[in-house]
Amino acid sequence: MQAVNKVKVFLTGGDDIGWALDEDLRLVSNAIKGVVDLVGLEDCQIIHTVWWEGLNLIPREKVAGKWIVCHVPGEPFRYLSVPAHRHIVPLVSTWISRSSQARNQLASVGIKSETVPYVIDTNLFRPISPSDPALAQLRNDYAIPTDSYLIGSFQRDTEGSDLKSPKIVKGPDILLEILTILKRRGLNFHVLLAGPRRQWLIGQLRSRQIPFTYVGQETQADDMNLNSLSRETLNILYNLLDLYVVSSRSEGGPHSILEAGASKCKVISSKVGLAPDALEPACIYKDPIEAANIIDDDIRESSLSEMVSGLYERILDRHSPDSVVNDFTGIYARINKALVGSKNTANQSVSKGVGDVFPKTEAGKLKPNSDFTVCLWHSFFKPPYGGGNQFMLALKKAFLKLGVNVRENELDERIDAYILNSIHFDVDRFLEFSKKNRLNVVHRIDGPIHLIRGYDREKDELCFELNQKFASSTVLQSTWTYQRIVDMGYKPIQPVIINNAVDGDIFHPNGRIDFSRNRKIKLISTSWSNNPRKGGPLYKWIENNLDWSRFEYTFVGNVSEKFEQIKHVPPVPSEQLAGLLRNHDIYITASKNDPCSNALIEALSCGLPAIYYEDGGHPELVKAGGLAFRTGEEILPRLDDMVENYETFQNLISVSKLEDVAAKYIQIAREIAS
Repeated sequence: MQAVNKVKVFLTGGDDIGWALDEDLRLVSNAIKGVVDLVGLEDCQIIHTVWWEGLNLIPREKVAGKWIVCHVPGEPFRYLSVPAHRHIVPLVSTWISRSSQARNQLASVGIKSETVPYVIDTNLFRPISPSDPALAQLRNDYAIPTDSYLIGSFQRDTEGSDLKSPKIVKGPDILLEILTILKRRGLNFHVLLAGPRRQWLIGQLRSRQIPFTYVGQETQADDMNLNSLSRETLNILYNLLDLYVVSSRSEGGPHSILEAGASKCKVISSKVGLAPDALEPACIYKDPIEAANIIDDDIRESSLSEMVSGLYERILDRHSPDSVVNDFTGIYARINKALVGSKNTANQSVSKGVGDVFPKTEAGKLKPNSDFTVCLWHSFFKPPYGGGNQFMLALKKAFLKLGVNVRENELDERIDAYILNSIHFDVDRFLEFSKKNRLNVVHRIDGPIHLIRGYDREKDELCFELNQKFASSTVLQSTWTYQRIVDMGYKPIQPVIINNAVDGDIFHPNGRIDFSRNRKIKLISTSWSNNPRKGGPLYKWIENNLDWSRFEYTFVGNVSEKFEQIKHVPPVPSEQLAGLLRNHDIYITASKNDPCSNALIEALSCGLPAIYYEDGGHPELVKAGGLAFRTGEEILPRLDDMVENYETFQNLISVSKLEDVAAKYIQIAREIAS
């Protein structure tokens, strides 16, 4: 199919390792080569990249004046938490989302996108006859059993060349817990692993005595070149499986859903990326327990078999290379019309941004930490106090550990960057100083305040007035905060999402009590505020309905209700609070509209899985380390599930490290100061 007045396009964005991005680049090239003229960078009108980091590889002067088309290959909310990504947003003229999840996430923060589904090569990934000798040959070569239910996983476990730590977004630890539950139930299954960087999961499967076969050569070294398999071999593996499991916490695709589906292999997935678009609801799970239940049913009843043909037809209809040609044709027709209708549109929008968004100072020329000075503007209080105060104290400590010079609420021309905490500082004094001095400001925003408190809308108005006046960049505590701010009509300056973290010297799991089902299970909740929105009425409901022969319950802090059986402890200093947390088993939080609860992070950091109200930033913080509820009636069944599978949820706790959070703040501060 050929468009009128073809535009000249430079296509880029692969990562040169032969994985998903490079395959995406190849398939997009095939889809648009009849729609546009593919040319070199020097001759193009449009730069089309399948990955936002591809723009970082192009000298900024060569980006100026171009219309930028950029794919979102992963989950937008995850990219919005990467400081470097905020430099790309002003450059992009047309975003291309690859799933309804990505489109909706972008729209929720005010970014419009065109949607073009992921595609795979259906000539490479296809069903193979059970009698095909290639299947028998691979079984024989690796002694893959024929009498067990085969569960497959072909994605890497670790980040980069670090072969020791699981890549959290890919969720190999979640897959491990699912398999552990199946083993505990005595089911007959066998795990089939393939691909490079599988060392972490291989070691864990051996440790838990879960039967598996690795299609590759085991090594302790980085095996990217050694164990990367051809797509033809992967297709054979999919055809051998009974089930492929996607266990990611965050994804754009994953391509494996389409690859398995095109091979007519059954698939289940966490609710990530394109999974809700491609899979039936019965194939999507919320937590490891639900995943194990789905697999258990399929082993016994083959309950997933009826889903296979539907997925296969959807892939042929919407995810083959030919199926997206019309999508790209329409997008480029609209771009061409915009370029013809207003020839300077791209030049004005991109050229204006390009000088502002990229740091002008090379990393090697930046001041060393010992010469870099940050001033924190916040009204500090000695603990115990609220979560924002706790975080600012922890952030100061982390900066000092990094060797950065830290000041509090000072005004000095020699300060490199100021970090303002919302409106919780001496605003009038800062305003007066700013009249005569240019200030480099990172503005940390929580809230919206009126959603947390139920009042004080005028304080939100003040917060965003300050943001527009001072901010060079804005730190938002959660994606929930970002969404609610956009809902209110505000546009924060150069936003990046950075969750809070806590002082790991105080809040850590070392020395916590051992969990035991042979004693009362110890529940705990904490709060500094006594606002009813912090959950007081729900805690009272729990008190009235809890089986006190099985549980004991402690509340630490301030609360709107009076308890009779819950032990109420007044607010205590951080060190004492951490000790109390480590002496309990399960954390419960019922707070509403809580953007990024420090209390919840403290509990998770002390090793407590959480039962949490599904609202605010709670799901982002807990991830797979707990269970959600929406009504009081759901709490008690969640507690039963948690107790039965306690080790699973405790193993899946994942919290941001304070040093990583502090490093992001410093990265942003350095960039605006340069």
